[in-house]
This record gives sequence, structure tokens and C-alpha cells, in this order.
Amino acid sequence: MMKKSVNGVDVEMTPAEEAAFVAEQAAAAEDAAIPKVPMQVTMRQARLALKNAGKLALVGPAIAALPQSQREAAEIEWEFSSVVERNRPFVVSLGTILGLDGAAMDALFISAEKL
Repeated sequence: MMKKSVNGVDVEMTPAEEAAFVAEQAAAAEDAAIPKVPMQVTMRQARLALKNAGKLALVGPAIAALPQSQREAAEIEWEFSSVVERNRPFVVSLGTILGLDGAAMDALFISAEKL
């Protein structure tokens, strides 16, 4: 049986308390094992992650293929942003153009954060 401290005295947990404690510990361990998706990474990290995924060379042509009304803003974001924000419309659109769904984009950001 597991014990708990009550007013400085160790007492045995009830089976219900023990089960709740074990469940809480398991949930905490599971939460710690799930990587959190960063909401932003540096442009350096993003470019390295794209390179590692074999997608970096596709970015320039993807931007060039955009309609003129979107292309100039996309070029400015790509060339001059210091960070890449996960939910920014340009980033979401670029991911779609590169064939990356939401899960693949999350994985890309998780890997980028480690670089």
C-alpha cells in the first residue's frame, strides 16, 4: 500500500486514493511525452527544417507561382521575417502549396525548434 503524509504523519492511502494518484502520475507522464508544437521558430530554424525535409528548394518556385497580388507580400515575409509564426496565413498557405498538412506542419515546427 502507498502512504501519504497527513499532518506530518504517514498514513496508508485508501484504494481509491491510490488509484487516483497512479492515474494522475500516468496522465502527467503522458502529457510530458507529447511534444508541444511551438507557435514560432526563427527563420534560420525554419529554413534548416525545410532543408532537412527536402522542401527548402521548393519554397522559391512556390512563392514565384503565387498571383502577383500575393507574391510581393510573400517574398517580403520570406526574405525579411526574423521569425516564422505557425498560424500566420502565409505560413499555412505555403505549407499547403508544399504538400504539408497540419500534422506535417506541426512536425516541421517541432523539429525546427530543436535546431
